[in-house]
Order: sequence, then structure tokens, then C-alpha cells
Amino acid sequence: MKNKKYFLTSGEFAKMNGINKRTLHYYNDIGLFRPEMIDENGYHYYSRFQAVQLEMILIFRRLGLSIEEIRTYTDHPSDASFTQIIREKQELIDRSVCQLLEVKAFLQQKQEKLALGLSASHGKIERIHLPKRHILLSAPITGAYDEHDFSVAADFSLRLKTIFGLYDNFGSRISIQNISSGNFNDYDCFFSYGRNDAGQYDAVLPAGEYLRAFSVGSWDRLKDVYDRLLSFAQEHELTLTGFAYEEGLNEMALRELDDYITMITVAYTAQPASTIS
Repeated sequence: MKNKKYFLTSGEFAKMNGINKRTLHYYNDIGLFRPEMIDENGYHYYSRFQAVQLEMILIFRRLGLSIEEIRTYTDHPSDASFTQIIREKQELIDRSVCQLLEVKAFLQQKQEKLALGLSASHGKIERIHLPKRHILLSAPITGAYDEHDFSVAADFSLRLKTIFGLYDNFGSRISIQNISSGNFNDYDCFFSYGRNDAGQYDAVLPAGEYLRAFSVGSWDRLKDVYDRLLSFAQEHELTLTGFAYEEGLNEMALRELDDYITMITVAYTAQPASTIS
């Protein structure tokens, strides 16, 4: 063999490039990457300089190009075709990164809610401070969760998917006025939290002090929690304001209805509450 120091057996060449020898044989069989020389005994030998060509093929494979796409390029390589491949794959990678970041944010939201649920107990009430948040609102609902309300929910879900792609579950809101009047089923609309990087939102929840309460079990237990919230506010001379926002914490991990956790968030001001409004 001439210039033997420049040639490697298929095993040596595969080891040098961190791949399996069977991969080299496969690439040779399909005509994608052939050895520089085959001796009279049928042994394959690769030039050390072929490592660059193999590395390009392996990179293209990692980028997701098919065998046919790679063969098309290797049969007619050029600066223009290489640039086009790189540009297309960079755009694909950028889209994939954005999608993965959306999935990561979605899973983070779910993880945070499940963590809250682990510390929840029925009737638990706590004071918290929350930052300003953007919210999106659905069309008005009756609170009866009838055909009309389900139609509104479907439209709202489609809107959220259009804006966010992946989105956390949406909840319901009810005015403090209705709660204090005993109209516990008279809901206002569905709501969802917006994202800081998304320009679309319908209202702003200001930064401030909030009460957070938990209801564990079916929705008919919500009245008990609202009664406790009203009593808590009266006892501590707090004025509940605006709306109460209800959201489920564990839909994706729910085994039975008795395990369902609803989190209720409502703003308050720390002053004598002669009238709850």
C-alpha cells in the first residue's frame, strides 16, 4: 500500500472519528461515503484527509438532514448550496429553541402550581404580595356552566392557543360584590394570565396585597371558603376589592374530584371595612 501512513483501516478510522465501524460500512453500501481504497482482499482503507468529509456528513445528520439531502450536497458541493443548508437549519434551530423555551415556561408554571397544591389545605388563607400581572378575559359568562358558558370557554381557549401556543389552564373570576351578597354562582368571565413578552392583554392586576385561599374537593365547597374569606377580612379589618380569581392547581395530576384544588386570589386594602365592595 502506497503512503501507508496516510491511510487507516475502517476500524481505526471509525475510532478516530468516534463512530461505529458498522456506520462506515452502511455509508459505503448506500454510496454516501466510500473508502479511499479497497485492497485485493476487500479491506477498506480511509485517508486521514477524509475525516473532514465524514465530519460534515455527521454534522448534517445531527442537523436533521436526510440521507438523500446529504447525498445531493456531497454529489454537487458548492459554497452556495452549503450556505443555503446552514441558513435553513439556523432558522429551524431558532424556531426549535423558541418552542423549547415555551415548553420550559409551561412546565415551570405547572411545577409551581403543583408545589402550591402540596402545601394547600381546605380553607387555608394567607396574605401575600404579588407583582403587577397582565390578564386576558373571555366574553361574559353566566356561571351556570351551561351550553353558553362552554361555548365561551371554547372560544377563549382557541384565542389563548393562537396567542401563546402552549398556555396554562384558565380560571374563572367572580366579583367581590356578588360574593358578599351571597351570589356565589354569578361569575363574571374566564381569565388567563398573560405573559410579559406578549403584548396582548385585556386588564392589569396591580401589584399589591392579596389574600390567597384554597378549596379542596368539588366546586360546591367553594362557598365555605368564601365564607371564611369574608370572616377573615372582617376579623382583620380588611377591605376585599375587585374580583376573586379562581384557578385549578392540579388538573394534570388529578386522580379523583375530591382531590381537586382550587386557589382563590383576591386583592385587599388594610383599612376598616365598613362595607365590603
